[in-house]
Order: sequence, then structure tokens, then C-alpha cells
Amino acid sequence: MEYGISPLPENPVPAMAYVPYQQLEAVYGVEQGLMAGTIFPVLDKPFYGCGGNKR
Repeated sequence: MEYGISPLPENPVPAMAYVPYQQLEAVYGVEQGLMAGTIFPVLDKPFYGCGGNKR
């Protein structure tokens, strides 16, 4: 609370997430799923930071 200002709003509103059911037709193997953090290829969205730009 630097300068007496809170980083959060006074009355925050909770968010709602939507995750569709995944089809078991296409799944990663055990090793690849552990590395990716998911067994579903459509959910494999690596985070590169800085929008993927290397400056």
C-alpha cells in the first residue's frame, strides 16, 4: 500500500471462467503431457513472456 493506495479495487467482482469439455480423441502421451502441463494439445499454450518478442 505504497502512498496509501490499494492495488485492488474497493469492491472487486469475481471472474467466471469457461472451460469446454475436452475430447479424449487427441491426447499427449505421459511424458509429453507432464512437460506441457496438460494431456490435451488444444490446451497447450506455452507462455513466452513479452508477447514472444525477444528484444
